Amino acid sequence: MTLPTESLTPMIADHDVPLRPITLYDVIKDCGGPNAVADLLGVSPSTVTDWTRRGRIPDSDLRLEGGTNYSDQLAKMQQEGKLSAAVIRRLGRRL
Repeated sequence: MTLPTESLTPMIADHDVPLRPITLYDVIKDCGGPNAVADLLGVSPSTVTDWTRRGRIPDSDLRLEGGTNYSDQLAKMQQEGKLSAAVIRRLGRRL
């Protein structure tokens, strides 16, 4: 049996604070913040801020065909974190 290399609930350490789950806010912050993400994805900064408030990217990113590919682009934009697009798509969702 092969175990997945990425946790289903990625965790982040904040100095001496215990580990906590990574959120979409953490990913967007790691990608340069809402303005940088909005510029690169071709959406408004308020749209990106709405995603962080909801804690997940749009449902259109879950579609295999005809959907958006925001999670793929966010995965490439990360500076420190290296979450896959699949993990980013799952953030904030009960799957």
